[in-house]
Formats: sequence, structure tokens, C-alpha cells
Amino acid sequence: MRNSLRRLAVAVGASAAAVVLAAPAATAGATAVWTVGPNTSPETFSGSATNAVLTLNSIPMTCSSSAASGVLTSASGTTNVQVGTIAPLTFSGCTSAFGVVTPTTDTSTPWRLVANTYSAGVTSGYIDGVKATIKVLTCTFSVTGRVAATYTNSTGKLAVSNNATYKLTVSAVSASGCTGIAAVGNTPTFTASYAAVTPAGGTVKPTIVYS
Repeated sequence: MRNSLRRLAVAVGASAAAVVLAAPAATAGATAVWTVGPNTSPETFSGSATNAVLTLNSIPMTCSSSAASGVLTSASGTTNVQVGTIAPLTFSGCTSAFGVVTPTTDTSTPWRLVANTYSAGVTSGYIDGVKATIKVLTCTFSVTGRVAATYTNSTGKLAVSNNATYKLTVSAVSASGCTGIAAVGNTPTFTASYAAVTPAGGTVKPTIVYS
């Protein structure tokens, strides 16, 4: 009798193990998706901002307007997921304590809009691949890096700023004229809030949803 019970226990255990091994991997959960809308991906968008400010060495360089265009694209993944590109991006009406400021952006390689977290209709992440050249008086300097970004579905606002993780760096300066204005290694801050619409030039607020 004891041997029979032992053989039964072994058989039951083997059967249970076989069921576990046969369970499909999909039961661990579906792949997370960042879905852009309200139209079908990919879709174009444009955005406009007023009072865009680059501050370097406590010197604010303020632009009365900035305009951006790009493409939003749905994608799968959890963090560091590209959900769009930005190209072109322009500034106008830029001034500083030193006089007129002339920023020129390089979007020949489109800047990347990257999503990290999502909560209550707000996507947080960053914009990668930022490249721009700025001229003030006889000083010309280049800025590269990333900026922090949040997009809010209800307002259609793409807000950009800086933090310890996502920041800009002065990567080059002209041979003369930049003393007291910019130096290689400086970390300027940039703040702006773009009102986004889709398609580009349209009137509907785009959406980004994570599920």
C-alpha cells in the first residue's frame, strides 16, 4: 500500500509539472503600447509657443515665438520609447541684455520625442538629439543634448524644461567674443510650452495613451 501511494504521488507531481511547463508565455501579460491619436498612426502635428527662454550664465535669451512640426507614431515598449520626431523647429523675435539673439536649429536628423512614464493623461519623457547654434553679438556657440518634456492630452501642451538627467550643454564656442556669455561645458536651461495640433496646421489636440 505504501509503495502504491508513493507511486501515485510521483505521478500527480509529474502531471502538475507538465501543465506548468506547457503554459504559454503570453499569460505573463500583453506587450505595453504607446498609442498616438486621435487619428491613425503615424500622424503629423505642429506646435507653437510664446516666451521660449534659453538661460545661460544667468542671462535670459527670450524668443517671442517658436514653431515646431513633426510626426507622432505609436510604438510598443515600457520606457525610453520613441513616439515621435520633431523637424523643423524655429525661433523668432529673440532678444537678450546684449541685444538681438539669432538661434538656428539643426533638425537634419529629426529630434526624437521619447516617452518614459504615463499617468492620468500626462506623458513624461524627453526630447533627444537637440542641436542648435546661437549667435549673440560676435559670439556664436553650439548647444546639444536633451530636454525634459511632458505632454498633457487635455490641454494639448508639450512643455519642455531641464533637470539633472535631461540637460543641454554648450559643445562649441567661436574663437572670440564669447567671454562672459558662453563657454564649452556650460549647461543652459530652456523652457517653453508648445500648443500642439494635428494634423500639422489643424485644430485637434493630439493624444498619447499608454496601455
